[in-house]
Formats: sequence, structure tokens, C-alpha cells
Amino acid sequence: MGTSNPFGGGNNRNPLIPDWVGGGGDGPPAPPGAPDGGGPDGDNPEGRDGGDPPAPNRFQSARTNFFKFAKAGGDSGGTGGGGGNGRGRSNRNMRRAIGSFVGKASGGAHRAAQRMAAERSATASLGRILSDAGTAGIQETVRRLGFAQLAALPVPDIYAALVDVICEPGGELDESFAREAYIKALTEISGTQADLERPTPETTASFLASFITNAIENRLLNAIGNKVVSVPIDVASVQNVEQQINDYIRGKVNDAMSEAGEDFPIDLIVSTIDDIYDRSLDLLQDVQDREASADDDVAGFEAQEEIA
Repeated sequence: MGTSNPFGGGNNRNPLIPDWVGGGGDGPPAPPGAPDGGGPDGDNPEGRDGGDPPAPNRFQSARTNFFKFAKAGGDSGGTGGGGGNGRGRSNRNMRRAIGSFVGKASGGAHRAAQRMAAERSATASLGRILSDAGTAGIQETVRRLGFAQLAALPVPDIYAALVDVICEPGGELDESFAREAYIKALTEISGTQADLERPTPETTASFLASFITNAIENRLLNAIGNKVVSVPIDVASVQNVEQQINDYIRGKVNDAMSEAGEDFPIDLIVSTIDDIYDRSLDLLQDVQDREASADDDVAGFEAQEEIA
């Protein structure tokens, strides 16, 4: 007790893609037939989305805008950006923070998705189980998986017990992100009274969308929002900040899933989930180019002193 240091968020010295993630820290592996330049764009070593390489202060803009958003307690008028100037600025700061986190701090949507290998793998595992359960029922599905003892449990407890099957066990931070995202998604979908014994395609899509949303939110908050609890003026403001972030990310995930279609065929589940992560993060990054503020870097030094 008392010997561990709290996680302080993303570090500029850390590689965009650690060497233990597929493709190493120098960029995504070249697909078959790609030129020697590295990514699918040939001579673009940063991959198909043209993300930024590691750079000094790459978290600064994201943290500056996130601090402004959190300090204001979020946008009490909702995530639509309407209402008074204060609410509009707060909402804009949130969008800029998320866009900069994906585009600059993470090196672009594709690199950010690569970094989330544990979450993508777990989401695909959940997709397989939900697909089987939609046809055979979750009780028969766990029997086929070799966990017959789980079949006698209440349906929500079956899904809770499958956390070690869906998410790779381990003490690493990445595995904990996946587990936390799954448990939160299960809580959310259970609260809707959806039929999880034999989930419909709509329930499957909603469950997966919750998982992906929470996974992205976990990454965001742990990288740039580690002081979110201490900045707003009260607990209600903290909850408002986190809910608005979740709602905004969920909207982009829903858009990406709509583009992917309603079906999640087993033989394509991995590539489908990977594409949804890529597209969701790409939509979140898009605001960076449209709303980037020229004075972010200047204001960042003052804001960093106040955050610290």
C-alpha cells in the first residue's frame, strides 16, 4: 500500500505503437503486395490515414482542450453545440480534444486502432458469441464452448462469467481497458432489458457499439483526462462531462456501424470489427482538421501549469 504511483496519462516518449503490438513501434506492417514504403499508401510510412509520427508535446493540444471542457463542467445544453456561447465553446473544446487525441497524440485513426489490439480482439470474440447465441441461445452456446457449468446461471451472470473468455486475462493496462469496457457494456445492455438469451441482430449491434464506445472512451480518459475528477466543480459536473464524452463517441461508433451494415458474419467478424474501430476513430479525428485552433499550443503552456 502506498508504493504505487498513479497513472499520469500518455507520455510523449512512448512510441505510438509499442513493439509488442502487431507491426512494432515503427508503423503498421505492409499488407501483401504493398510497396516497400510501409503502409498501404506506399511511400507514406504512417499508414493509410497519414497520421503524425511521434512529436514533442503531441498530447498538449488534446489536454488543453479537454481541460477547458472539463473545467466548464461540460455543455449543460447537450452535445449538439447549441445554446449560448459558453455551451458552444465547451462542446467545441470536447470535439477538439478528442480529434487531437486521435489525430496528433495517437498518430491518426489507423494507428490508434492498432494500439487497441486487446479491445479489438475482445470485441470480435463477443461478436462470435453473440452470433452463436442468436441462433442457439446463450446456454447452448456456453455448452458448446466447454463451459456447461455456466448454463445453469441466470443469463446476465453467464455473460459476466464469460469475461475471461471474451477478454484475454492478464494484468497489463491494455487487458484491463478491454475488461472494463466489456463489463460496462454488459451493464448498459442489461439495463435495456434486451433479450440476451437469444440476442437479435439489433441487440448484438447495440452491445458491440457499447463495447467499442467504452473502449475508446477508456483510452481517451486514461491518456488525456486523468484529472477529470479534480477539475469540475462538483460530482454532477464530472458525471455530465463523462456522459457527454460517451454520447459523442457513441454517435460516431453508431455511424461507423451503420456504414458496416447490420450483419456480422463469423468468417468476416475480425475484419469487420477492425474496420469499425478504424472508421469510428477516423470520424472522431475528422474534427481536428475542421476546427483546429491556431492558439492551442500557446494556450497549452498556461493550461498545463493550472492542471498540474
